[in-house]
Amino acid sequence: MSARADVETRRRGEAERLARRALGGGGLLLVAGLALVGVGPSDAGMALTVIALAALLYGIHSFGRLGPERDGPGERAQPPPP
Repeated sequence: MSARADVETRRRGEAERLARRALGGGGLLLVAGLALVGVGPSDAGMALTVIALAALLYGIHSFGRLGPERDGPGERAQPPPP
């Protein structure tokens, strides 16, 4: 593996970790914001929910920008043998 390919693999791994963190954090914040709004109408709950939705949208966008997964040499999943 060349140095350039190694650097690209590291960048992709870091980008995937950041996207997963944004999705997980956004999901947790969304649950917390909805819980606050569910208890009673509050500006803090509404703000937290909006921030969480923005984090989720960013996570979905950045995860989608990573491209398709590589399944191996053929880059296509093969059906299991009968």
